[in-house]
Amino acid sequence: MENFNQPVQETDYLIIPNPIYDVVFRYLMEDTDSAMIVISTLINEKIKKLHLEPTTHSEKKENLFGIELQDPQTKEDVYLFHLDFTAVIELPDGSDELIMIELQKASEPEDIFRIKRYISKNFQRKQHKEITDPKTHAIETINKPIRLIPIFILNFRIENEINDLLIKTNRLKTGVFKNKNLQKHNEFIDNLSYDIWVVQLPNLQNVVEDDYKDDEYKQNLYSLLKLFDQKSKVIDNEHRLRIIRKFFPGFLDRVIKRIHAASFNNPDLEEQMYAEDEYLKTLIKRDNKISLLEELIDQKDKTIEEKDKVILGLASILKKNGIEIDEIHKKTGLPPVEIEKL
Repeated sequence: MENFNQPVQETDYLIIPNPIYDVVFRYLMEDTDSAMIVISTLINEKIKKLHLEPTTHSEKKENLFGIELQDPQTKEDVYLFHLDFTAVIELPDGSDELIMIELQKASEPEDIFRIKRYISKNFQRKQHKEITDPKTHAIETINKPIRLIPIFILNFRIENEINDLLIKTNRLKTGVFKNKNLQKHNEFIDNLSYDIWVVQLPNLQNVVEDDYKDDEYKQNLYSLLKLFDQKSKVIDNEHRLRIIRKFFPGFLDRVIKRIHAASFNNPDLEEQMYAEDEYLKTLIKRDNKISLLEELIDQKDKTIEEKDKVILGLASILKKNGIEIDEIHKKTGLPPVEIEKL
């Protein structure tokens, strides 16, 4: 890998739309070949097939308690970002496994409540599998869980202990009495648990060449994430990044061309990026607050008094956002007369 600190000429720079914006990143990941490069580089797995799930790749916020959210200027629907993929990966023993990859980006620490709510939905996804009855040899179809891999690209830090660019959890399957770890894939355990990958983009500045120079995976990973380096913003234009093209390895050619093409193939790109700047943060904050209140309601160790306060708070937010009293009653259990007084 080349040294990113090497001096370059002005002509070496390439201006690209900032992929931290949902509209740009979504455009990138809707190209299957680019998405395979991005995801396989992140999780260090050989992906044989990749499919973007069409029904969940962007969460339309009008579905949140019936609230219709629109850009007040363009009247276009506003989306909160997440992408779901199903993928076939090749395991170390040469066998194939169907997995689900859930990719989310977040800009504020409070997003954890929204993220947690969404993961719980995907964790219930199942796949159909044909099995043969060992006695009758009859073939039957069963439902089985799909292993979930959540990936989070965060534009903030979640830890200051080691300040790493990518944090990965490892599922260790340990026998308590034998004190040994299971080394092979275990269908029961692996399908009921998951690892997570958490990218902390601000920590790009903490990575030095010695951290990656002897490891091909780390080299490729660092090169990929440098495409999101917010320190590369064009002066007075946070919607554009200026990258040093020749310092990015060839395997990223398609990714860079795809990002660069977002400006030409989306004439409304600037307007959509401005919409994210002006409206999306406010919408996310509201969604996070509602998610937090829902979580507090579900906690069994809350006292009745505390729980009542939380329920009233949720009802108040919903009412202020124009939700019908009957719908608030169904969601909170509060009497309609009490809701009307809020």
